[in-house]
Amino acid sequence: MYFYPISQTRFISAVISGVAGWLAGWLELSTICIWNIIDFSAQKSKMKVETITKSSVGFNRNIELEEESFPSIEDKLKPLLVSMKIFGIYFDPTQAKNKVEPSETYPSPARPPGWWRSVNRLYCYTVLILLWFNFGRCAVGLFPLDEGLPLRIITTSWMLLCVLNATIIVASCQKLTHLRSFYKHWNSMSQCHLTYYMTSAFKVPDQRQIVRFGTATGWFLSLINIAAIYIFMFGDLPVSPAYIQAMVRPFPASIWVAIFHVILHVFQSGAWLFPVVLIAVFARILRAQFIHLGKILSKKIDEADGHFPDQLPELRFHYTQLCQAVEIVNRSFKWLLGVRFILDIFLACFVSYQIINGPSDTFVIAVNVFWLAGDVVGILVPAMCSADVHEAVSNMTY
Repeated sequence: MYFYPISQTRFISAVISGVAGWLAGWLELSTICIWNIIDFSAQKSKMKVETITKSSVGFNRNIELEEESFPSIEDKLKPLLVSMKIFGIYFDPTQAKNKVEPSETYPSPARPPGWWRSVNRLYCYTVLILLWFNFGRCAVGLFPLDEGLPLRIITTSWMLLCVLNATIIVASCQKLTHLRSFYKHWNSMSQCHLTYYMTSAFKVPDQRQIVRFGTATGWFLSLINIAAIYIFMFGDLPVSPAYIQAMVRPFPASIWVAIFHVILHVFQSGAWLFPVVLIAVFARILRAQFIHLGKILSKKIDEADGHFPDQLPELRFHYTQLCQAVEIVNRSFKWLLGVRFILDIFLACFVSYQIINGPSDTFVIAVNVFWLAGDVVGILVPAMCSADVHEAVSNMTY
């Protein structure tokens, strides 16, 4: 059995407390910056909006109008995106090395993206490499197939889920046809003056509440998961030696290996939970747009005494643009959903086995129940949110 001396335990506590303080400080600083940077005051500005030409709708190009300034979709999602940046699973998709249309991405060539964006991108790739290394280490540690194999299978499968989630999101940030295309498409919809003023679809009031609630939930559950592994690794529990041996294999159980494992577990917790939050937030926002557009369509039909309203071409065009937004975001989310469904079901089976046949320690059972609930929620939340979007789109076709 393996136990740490008292002096080493204090040293470990100080290191972990420092890491937790660093994360908390980053969260607080990011939150303060977020709400101070985004200014929602009604500032009037002269803008030249180039809309998409469509013969059935009759849009005109280069129409000058007085338009109220509004934040982009990235600004609305900033609390969530900043949190994902801290965990190293997201970087700005519109940064310099990804752009192919500089004049559209950055209006002023004299103000290129800051150096911190390149640093953030390098940070994400570094975290991704470390997560793949940790998964490879844990996969090698599965052998020999001796006592404690179910726990090692759970750990390895969970690490595979986390690293695949992180890989998919980082790839979505890198690919021009994924998140970057979605942001450009969504912002171009909001700048279409006819549909913008007619539907006010981009002023649905609960978008920021959804983002804040999802981000807070992700942080809360991540901190619980981090605290659980900290107690397992450094707490004075009867099962701690067995868990340490299972989680650090094939390396020897030493203090530095344990610290390295806990630090990587911080990033893995973010990669485990925040993709679910991202899918849920995107799905709720898209659903709100379709529902709001459906209400506008019903109102216009009522005003036209059951006939086709005069604004039907504009409403149809806006509906088509929303459907295209769903298609763009699905390019990434379909892979996240597939990975979660396969691995979460697999994990739920082994975690249930561990609850039944594993140690009877109260803390161990509580943590296993938390992991089982996380697996079930990881399946249900994306599935239910995706079904809600599908229902909202289908109701618009009647």
